[in-house]
Amino acid sequence: MRFPPRTDQLRVAGAFLVVLAAGLALLFVVAARPDPGPQPIAAGARPAAGAAQATEAAAVGALVPVQLTIPAIRVDAPVEARGTVRYKNPFTGAMVDGYGVPKSMHKTAWWSDGPKPGSGGMAVILGHQGAAGGAVFDGLHRLRPGDEVDLRDNGGAVLRLQVLGAPVTGLDKATSALADTLTGHPAGAVLALVTCGGKFDADVGASKDNTVVFAGPAG
Repeated sequence: MRFPPRTDQLRVAGAFLVVLAAGLALLFVVAARPDPGPQPIAAGARPAAGAAQATEAAAVGALVPVQLTIPAIRVDAPVEARGTVRYKNPFTGAMVDGYGVPKSMHKTAWWSDGPKPGSGGMAVILGHQGAAGGAVFDGLHRLRPGDEVDLRDNGGAVLRLQVLGAPVTGLDKATSALADTLTGHPAGAVLALVTCGGKFDADVGASKDNTVVFAGPAG
């Protein structure tokens, strides 16, 4: 998401990534079919570099992500678990269900009310962009097919993915464009990386669009 000079970042974060209620419900029904349902969310941080190298193994099945790495755009960021939130869409005035977003500009958030990465469903990870001091997904629009995307859990297991296509941009927040794009994801996609894009609307304190990058199993 974009931030104009001297704008209150908490106000902007609250208006980030709006999904219409019907669209979000549809996404959960379609994408979560392989997932058995709500799961306990593990807490903790990524192991130290040496420990990760010693214990790193390919993930088997679903995992709760704690770290996201995207070498092509120099992302190596913590992943927080965030559920669904309800608030007013700043562009339509309607009350909507939306994704909870990371509190820090340099962290990401996994939608914990949806599928876990590696479950076979469409996992969603969100991050900010366009902050004055830089943000985790500033380079998301530069990703290209084949770029590596890795997710790690608290035990060091790694889910290795790769970008499937060019970023999908211009998804109008005043419509169901984001939900429609996620439910109509490309074949083989198991992860959606989502951020804000487009022009910043100072009147409502949010950028107008979303950008999505899909990833699927590597190899």
